[in-house]
Formats: sequence, structure tokens, C-alpha cells
Amino acid sequence: MRFVPGCKLGPYPPVGYIMQDALYVEISAIGIILLSIVLMSQRQFTAASAAQRRFNNLIYAMMTMLVVDAACWLIDGTQFRNARQFNIAIETIYYALHVMLPYLWAIYVEGALSTDLRAARRRIFIASIPLVLFLGALIPNLKYGFVFTIDAQNFYHRTFGFYIYAFLSYAYLIYGSIRSLIKAKTAAWVDDRRRYYTMAFFAVLPSLGGFIQLFFYGVSLNWILASVSILLVYLDSQNRQISTDPLTGLNNRRELSKFLIREIIDRDPAKGGALSLVMLDVDGFKQINDTYGHFYGDGVLINVSEILKASCKNTNAFLARYGGDEFCIVIPPNLDVDTEEIIARVHTNIEEWNATHRDMKPIGLSIGFAEWDPQQDKSYETLLSRADARMYEVKNAKRCT
Repeated sequence: MRFVPGCKLGPYPPVGYIMQDALYVEISAIGIILLSIVLMSQRQFTAASAAQRRFNNLIYAMMTMLVVDAACWLIDGTQFRNARQFNIAIETIYYALHVMLPYLWAIYVEGALSTDLRAARRRIFIASIPLVLFLGALIPNLKYGFVFTIDAQNFYHRTFGFYIYAFLSYAYLIYGSIRSLIKAKTAAWVDDRRRYYTMAFFAVLPSLGGFIQLFFYGVSLNWILASVSILLVYLDSQNRQISTDPLTGLNNRRELSKFLIREIIDRDPAKGGALSLVMLDVDGFKQINDTYGHFYGDGVLINVSEILKASCKNTNAFLARYGGDEFCIVIPPNLDVDTEEIIARVHTNIEEWNATHRDMKPIGLSIGFAEWDPQQDKSYETLLSRADARMYEVKNAKRCT
């Protein structure tokens, strides 16, 4: 498929080219094994969400591409009955997958980033138009050969249409990266930005492989590198599942404990400043669940998490869901903003949210905080206990008024 014509002429190809074919087949096999491991670990979550299904579809398509790519290497230039027709069919499938795979990634990005599902569907539909046209163009290519040809000796040759297909493929990848970078730039929370930057990086490795393949005819690296990108996205999602609360996307209680322990151990008294811990509790959350149902209650918790992210935007404050309807903000020493300013931002954003969502029950928060005191606090648990006690003082004061 990727050799200069004439390399494999004769009934027995040169040993060097057999070894080269074997190398690329082994590379494809490694990619298939890696993706199979990812797929098996995802199997129990297949029905969990539309995003999970889109990611799995991307894996299936990538595994198919690796098989097809390996077949292209093995068949190109070989002689057997109907070898040329078989090579044409395999190359046609290859080009179809060449544009479908990046499109599937663009769909995954849209689903992961978009909050407006109607707008996301519209963008996906528009993006599908060139895909359908390019897939349809592979049929007349069988006669006219404007994308690729297979000569009488069963050797593959790319023609001018190859560059158009390559352009469309990388256009989808670049689209996904740009969408991710824009989302990262506007993200309120640093952990969200890291996730979006990881998604933006997806296009880098296959683009590098494609660039090499474009100028070094006979080298094929982009699909194995794309498999590595899928693996990196998967590892990032697994790390997020371990460390984050599945409902709100904030850090979970386990990560909160780890962060507090690390901050307490690594703190430098000579630099001054104190570690602050803010505890927040949703007012009347039990009544909200009892009156409106748990689905509505989950929506309240999600809205609170977004308010907290916006309140801590462009800071290194650590956000976590402590449990139930309780949240934490950890403010490290020497942060650009102090605790009172963060709390003031929370109150302001709550008021703005309530003002713009008059059709929903207003959200109220009880907030208390405590600063690390070496004389009182022997561990992070005592700091949590003091912040929690002050939060309940505020909550009880509200009940008395």
C-alpha cells in the first residue's frame, strides 16, 4: 500500500520488505491490544451515557482502521487471484475510515463540551455534510482514480484527491482542538481547563504522524499515534472518575483529604499566610428533595457547583463536594484573593443566579470557615470540624430569624 512501485515485483518479495510489512502489522497489533484493553474496561459502562457510547464507537472505528491498515500493508504488491480487486476494496474502506474517524472524534468533543444540545446537533449535522459527500466520492473513484489507483501489478498509488481527504480529516481534528481550547479559555475551574486541554492535545500526535507520512512516502504512523491519543483521553477520564464526584464534577472527599494533608505537611510558616477552609451547606435541601424530587435536587447541587466554580475562577482554590449537600473550598496561603472575597463572590453569584432563575426555587447557602491554627489543629480533621461548626452556627442563626 505504501511502497514505491516495483518494490515487491516477483513471486517472492524481498526479505527486507517482508520484515517491514511485519513491523507495521506488529505496530497495528499493539494498537489493537491497547484499545481492546480500554474497551474491555469500558464494557460495564457502555450504557451509562451517550458520551460513553460515542467514545466506544471511536474505539471500535480505530480498531477497524488498524486492521484495515495492516491488511493494506500485507496485500500491496502481492499476487494472488483477484488480488487487485481485493486491494481496491481494502483501500476504499481505508479512505472511508480516514474521514469517519476524525468525524467521530468531533462528535465526541461536541457531546463532551456542549451544554446547548440543540446547537450541538446543528453543528454535528453541518459537519456531516462534507463527510457524506466524500464517502460518496469514493464510488466514482473506482472508475476515475482521482483519490487513489491500483496498478496492474497491484501497487497502490495516491493521486491528487488524497490531499483533499487528508485536509478534511485534519479539519475535523483541528475543529475538535479549537472547540476544546475555547472551552478551556472560558472554563471557570482549573480542573475543567486541564480536561479540555487534554482533549485539545488529541489532535497533536496523529497530526504529527500524518505530517511525517505526507512527506515521507512509505511511512505510516498516524493511526497508531491516534490510538495513543485515545489512550491518553481514557486515562484522563479514569483519573477523573477516581478523584471527582460523579454528579458535580468537583473533587471528591478522598481528594479533599489528600489535598489538606499535603497542604498541611508542605506549608512553610516562614512565608506567612494561613490555610483557610470554607464549608458550605445548601439551605433546606431535604425539603427540596422531599417536595420536588431527587432529580430536581441533583440539579440544585450541579447549579451550586457551577456557582462555586465561577466564584473561584482564575484562582488556585480547591473545590470539593464533601458529601450530600455540603461543599468545601480550600484556600491555600498567599492566594491572590482572601477568604472573605471568595465568600463575597459566592453570595454575589448566588444572588445573580436566583435573579435570573425566578421560575426555580431560590438557592440559599450557609457558609462558615476556619483558618489553620497549629495550636488548635493537630490534623486536617480538626480544621474540618471547626469550619463545619461555624457553618452550622450560621445555619442555626437563619432558623432563628
